[in-house]
Amino acid sequence: MKSHPKTRQLMNCPIFGSPSELSTNMLPTKYDVMRDYLLQKHTLKINPTAKEPTFSEIAEVVTKRIENLWCKASLPVISHQKILEKMRLCHDRYRNILKPYKSRHQDPKYQAKIDEYIAETKAQLFDISTCKCLDIDFCKCQKDRKVPLAERHFLVNQRTSRTMMIGRVDVKMTKSIRKKAARKMKNLDRSSSDKKTNNFKISQQSHTTSESEISDEEQSVVFDKEPPKLDKQNNIAGDSQMPANLASLARECDRRGVSDRCAAALATAVLQDVGMIKDNDYSMVIDRSKVRRERIKIRKQLQTSAVKEVSGLYFDGRKDKTRIQVRKGRKYYPKIVSEEHISLVCEPNSQYLGHTTPESGSSKSIQTSIANFLKINQIQSNNLVAIGCDGTAVNTGPLGGVICLLERQLGRPVHWFVCMLHGNELPLRHLMQNIDGVTHGPQAFSGVIGKALVNCELQEIVHYSSIPLQNCPNMDEIELSTDQQYLYNICKAVASGSCNPDLALQKPGPLCHSRWLTTANRLLRLYVSSEHPSNNLVQLATFVMKVYAPVWFNIKTKPACTEGSKHLWKLVNFSRYLDKPLRDIVDTVIQRNAFFGHAENILIAMLSDERTNIRELAYRRILAARSEKKLSSRVREFRIPPINFEAKDYTELVEWQQIDRYEPPLTKHISDEEIVACIKSHDATQVHELEKFPCHTQATERCVRLVTEASASVCGQSSRDGFIRAGILSRGIMKTFNTKSEFRLS
Repeated sequence: MKSHPKTRQLMNCPIFGSPSELSTNMLPTKYDVMRDYLLQKHTLKINPTAKEPTFSEIAEVVTKRIENLWCKASLPVISHQKILEKMRLCHDRYRNILKPYKSRHQDPKYQAKIDEYIAETKAQLFDISTCKCLDIDFCKCQKDRKVPLAERHFLVNQRTSRTMMIGRVDVKMTKSIRKKAARKMKNLDRSSSDKKTNNFKISQQSHTTSESEISDEEQSVVFDKEPPKLDKQNNIAGDSQMPANLASLARECDRRGVSDRCAAALATAVLQDVGMIKDNDYSMVIDRSKVRRERIKIRKQLQTSAVKEVSGLYFDGRKDKTRIQVRKGRKYYPKIVSEEHISLVCEPNSQYLGHTTPESGSSKSIQTSIANFLKINQIQSNNLVAIGCDGTAVNTGPLGGVICLLERQLGRPVHWFVCMLHGNELPLRHLMQNIDGVTHGPQAFSGVIGKALVNCELQEIVHYSSIPLQNCPNMDEIELSTDQQYLYNICKAVASGSCNPDLALQKPGPLCHSRWLTTANRLLRLYVSSEHPSNNLVQLATFVMKVYAPVWFNIKTKPACTEGSKHLWKLVNFSRYLDKPLRDIVDTVIQRNAFFGHAENILIAMLSDERTNIRELAYRRILAARSEKKLSSRVREFRIPPINFEAKDYTELVEWQQIDRYEPPLTKHISDEEIVACIKSHDATQVHELEKFPCHTQATERCVRLVTEASASVCGQSSRDGFIRAGILSRGIMKTFNTKSEFRLS
């Protein structure tokens, strides 16, 4: 039968216009599907007088074409029957809108309805994906329904802006999929061969035990089993997979920075030495793929158990040499770039929270990156009452610093716990620059004393005059690092007038402007090596002995935020011995960094004071601050008040009548009735427990170091984060040991 030609007028649809085929490089919208449906309808109809094809016949052709497109994009799809049902819904709606077309096609309301329907179908993807999660990055679907990581960005784009297209075959991904499929088939073969091997072993044991106990019929069954096949190394097939969990090995590899290949070789060598690997059994051999999988596994487990709520957020940043991968053609090549990383720690327990990479080092960029980190990782900040950092202007600017911007975002004030250890080292730094000369490069000085510090540990100990060490707590039972212990020992040596020969041979630490603890070590080491020290060297050594070291060790022994104002007062009080020119230099630096001289921080120190009258005074001042509604209705502007350098106690650091009254955020949970009861009780035992946030950022600096190590070892934010968490967990479980007696598992 001769088919009649189909004209445009005959095929044209009043709603979708001229029918057309599906695009081969984009996932179809509902508009595209209906146009293809109409095309297939006319294609299946042989001539105008022939019978109309049924919906099932047309839909069967269209759905297969849609499935092929989604499979081409490597996306998991729903069942064929559900796709047909979804298409039935689209077709029924189209028929319902088209039904009154002849009678209402000139009606403006009906025409507007058609236009709205066309716009809607053009915007909506004919979505047959198995995953319907709103946020695909946090998909909770089953494993077989998840969208592959490599295709998630494409699917999101097709559901929204539709700017991406399906390209040619990805050779690298295709090879990966083929390897995965081959590995799956190999595992199936292995499981079947395992059964044969077990049957063979059982039959061998039974045969060697007693052949007389087995009947002729049973023996025939036994020897009908095929013997096991041996692989190239003559080991039994099916026993080649390492079954053990290597979580401890994976943690130690991340902690020590050992590569997968080296870890596999070392672990296998140990197993071979202890006799777990034999000539005819290689099942316990560890390869680098096993180590890599275990490392990825433990990192993901640690990331899922991360902190989800913070009350104290401490941060610090550093620009690190970061390893990245750059794509050139179809391959990736390693490259080292410089990136700013902000390390985040949850206090008061010093838990590693994570790290983020801001676009630049500006306060706005850092604040945005921190806020985005908390949002992406779903970390609640409703109970955030304290933020800690060092005292750089980017962090502590009163109008545009990072803490100020975070306060505006939260809509409420928080405690500013700026590191007291940094505040303690700045007077020494400025005093040395004014006495000896400015710095020269990141690890050198321009003055005579600064240049002599480089090789001071090589000089011999001479007779020197002792300098008294005052107001320094006993640190013998406190755990200190190597450099901290050296400072304590050299201070005792200078105070006693004699230096131990063993101490003289120890290294005082590297000279670095970011670590003034080692600079103080070298100043005292140079002093005990100078038979006739200059007046400038004596002044610097005396400042270390009377001010820097005592305050440093007081902060170390009492690190709580409630002690911060007391440490600030000690720094002021201990430095009063200086002559006026030098005292003016020190006072200027102290005033600029006296963050614990703010009323909020002094009040929490007074609340934890042992003296009842001081606590009662603090409660009264908190009630007075609450009564001033005009200040509590907005986020206050944090500014350091003028410090009283003649104060006899930390409670007198500021003139209370001349400063604004603010309530500490840590006391917002205490009701007025409880405060009044405490005032009336006059009982020394009535002390409200406040969270012990640290007044320094040493824990954050340790995390900064970990981020620096991870940046040089692994690529990618997530990999770095898992690498760091594994290292921290390893340090908590397995301590460093030199002998068997020192080995401990926490």
